[in-house]
Amino acid sequence: MTGATTAAGGQQTNAGIWAVVVACNRPAELERLLAAIAAQSVAVDRVLVIDNGTNPLVAQVAAARSAQYHRSLRNMGGAGGFALGMLLALAGGARTLWLWDDDGWPEGEDCLERLLGCMAATGGAIVAPLLISADAPGRAAFGYRLNGRTTFSRAALQQRPLLHGMAHLFNGTVVPATTADRFGIPDIRLFIRGDEVDFLYRVLAGGGIVATVTAAVARHPSAEAETHSLLGGRIFAVHPADPMRRAMLFRNRGYLFRRHRRWGFLALDHVRYTLFFIVRRRPDLAGFRAWLRQTWRGVGEKLGPPP
Repeated sequence: MTGATTAAGGQQTNAGIWAVVVACNRPAELERLLAAIAAQSVAVDRVLVIDNGTNPLVAQVAAARSAQYHRSLRNMGGAGGFALGMLLALAGGARTLWLWDDDGWPEGEDCLERLLGCMAATGGAIVAPLLISADAPGRAAFGYRLNGRTTFSRAALQQRPLLHGMAHLFNGTVVPATTADRFGIPDIRLFIRGDEVDFLYRVLAGGGIVATVTAAVARHPSAEAETHSLLGGRIFAVHPADPMRRAMLFRNRGYLFRRHRRWGFLALDHVRYTLFFIVRRRPDLAGFRAWLRQTWRGVGEKLGPPP
């Protein structure tokens, strides 16, 4: 592996790798993640924890694991947390960033090693692990498009070593410093549920190589329960249970369609959510109106954190 050396205990090291973790009031989950990072076959040079929350135990967990800790006095969401963490890591000399939400963790000790191998071989601007449900190891945590349909099947996905042009961010994502140089950092105006898609679209539009390594596995709470099949699985509607996350998702989707000129997707969302709210839910007019209002707030670029 390029730039890697072997420590006395057999663990490979690379002085330019920083793990950047965005945390928010989940000390037990943070401890699980930091322990898994420490157990990797490739050692990271530094772990940086950006704390968006108010639980003092998060700082204690970070200190116990010798992580660099930075608490934000305001909750900037995932977007702001990763933007700040990436800038601090880059300012500290990081050449490669390994990005994590605190509720995910690498499944095996070779996760980072496999991701770095793919990045070296392909020149990837974004290299991501396959995200598998925390509670159901045979199911993906998020849907992946395969053969024109969305699937949650781990077995089907792992039949392919790489999923080109496809990645779910930022749970275990590896990006070189040059990715930030070329494509920027997450847009803090999106707060949550969309910042990662905007970042992905920017990289793809700029010609950056994006891949998911299916043999590099990370675990994450499943989003399958909020992903609803329509038209026999040809399309899906995502509907989070939490009202704030739902509003952010709808608003940010509207913005992303305008920002990246994906007008066909905006039209498809009108079909998707009409079917979901009016047909599938028989009918949920209040839900449909809320979706329409938030979507067009996003199209109008009325962004920022929730009230």
